[in-house]
Amino acid sequence: MKHKFKNICYDPVKLLTGCDKLSTFMNRVSKQAQEDRGMGWSADEYKGMAFEALIEVLVCASPIDKRIGIKDYRPADTKIDGPDMGIDGYGLSHNGNLHTVQIKYRSDAMTDLTTKDMISNFVAKTTSSPKYRDADMTVFTTAKGLNQKVAEDMYHNRVRTLAYKDLTKLIDSNPAFWELFRTEMGV
Repeated sequence: MKHKFKNICYDPVKLLTGCDKLSTFMNRVSKQAQEDRGMGWSADEYKGMAFEALIEVLVCASPIDKRIGIKDYRPADTKIDGPDMGIDGYGLSHNGNLHTVQIKYRSDAMTDLTTKDMISNFVAKTTSSPKYRDADMTVFTTAKGLNQKVAEDMYHNRVRTLAYKDLTKLIDSNPAFWELFRTEMGV
């Protein structure tokens, strides 16, 4: 795992021991995020970093899974990619296209992402970049999904979303995934 959450997680043992569902992970991350450790990030940033780490492990462990459709994934790195403008990761699609990834943690799995969730930054950065202009785009989120009107009218259905229910189908009661995630987190 390349994501920094591996090194900053307050208590990876408490977070991941016995965890085998996304809902359990989210509850434990939310609880840990409330602890102010004076580390320089907010509770929301902590939850976001935890979810980014989980998604990195899922995507990297699934390069042949068409439901995910991304290989050679790497998290964004400001030293390589410049300032954070909304793209959380990069990879290649199964069809050979470049692929950009946005990862959005939301505590409420029953609401859709909208423009207020800053997905527009992700899409604008991808589509305005000469290198990534034609890239495939995926949003991984713990929300219900991406608002349909936004997806259709603003993003012209170019953004694929793997939302809470999609993710639970992939990782809930999947011991191989959770064991891999624990191993990557040093548990």
